Amino acid sequence: MARELIRPASVFAWRPVNMPDAGTLQLAWQGRTLLSDLHLGPHADLMAAAELALVSVTTIGPELDAHARRLHQAGKTLPAYLLDCVGVITLGQAGQALRRMAEKRAARQGWGVGPSLGPGSLAGWDLKEQSVLCAGLDLDAIGVRLNASGVLVPHKSASGLIGLGPDYRSRLVGSVCRFCMLSKSCWRAEHDGRNTGANDF
Repeated sequence: MARELIRPASVFAWRPVNMPDAGTLQLAWQGRTLLSDLHLGPHADLMAAAELALVSVTTIGPELDAHARRLHQAGKTLPAYLLDCVGVITLGQAGQALRRMAEKRAARQGWGVGPSLGPGSLAGWDLKEQSVLCAGLDLDAIGVRLNASGVLVPHKSASGLIGLGPDYRSRLVGSVCRFCMLSKSCWRAEHDGRNTGANDF
């Protein structure tokens, strides 16, 4: 049943980047004529080696969440919880294609890649910057919008920022779970070892 409720879709763009100071990343849209400043906070060094960035938003659509809510309202708490877990895991899997795409492009250029970052999950990068990160992406094309709090809707959606550059040592997109504001309580970390550096989205 869960498979019928999932509608994965992504939008993405490759953008040149620059770091004018220790905590700020400039993301170039429309060539280099329009710059967006991202204030990444204390872990901005994770993008320090980047010359190019893959900016993306991925969703699995609203139907799974809507069905989970109906189950919960009907008193079917366990099926609702399990369906929600399926949605979280599926969203992570949907992001794998983008991570592999970043790795392949970096490999073609003899570069490495950084971890996948996202506002609101990386400690110190405020969720309000979601609108800055997503400003140049056509969210309407995949049925996603930003609410007033900077949260992506449908809620089973995620943004990503992956740096590529010749000074990155890793050939695989890694995890920033150890820096996540939810690292102490995340069931996914306990489930699949993501705090140890496994891939994350």
